[in-house]
Amino acid sequence: MFSITKARAFLLTAAAILLSWYAASAVLFAVREEGKAAIVLLPAHGLSPNGLPPGVSILKWGRYFAVLASDKAGYVTALYAAGALIVLPSRTGGCLSLRPPVAR
Repeated sequence: MFSITKARAFLLTAAAILLSWYAASAVLFAVREEGKAAIVLLPAHGLSPNGLPPGVSILKWGRYFAVLASDKAGYVTALYAAGALIVLPSRTGGCLSLRPPVAR
């Protein structure tokens, strides 16, 4: 029988794995900066649209996340210096950018 203790252990393990994955993604993205777009989680807690580093443009700004883009090297560390809490890699076109172009 599946007890509450086993369910709690399963949920805690799953949460730890998920948090570890996101932390590793944020660290690798800050070091390697592969990608021209970034998702900033909770931008209102330290980052403002007017306080963005030079060369960083806003693709979407929301209450819980902001999607930003830049072609300049070092923009991820500049976002952290400007007050971003967590910066994760993103695709500029969303999931559709994974698809190859359609020939007409």
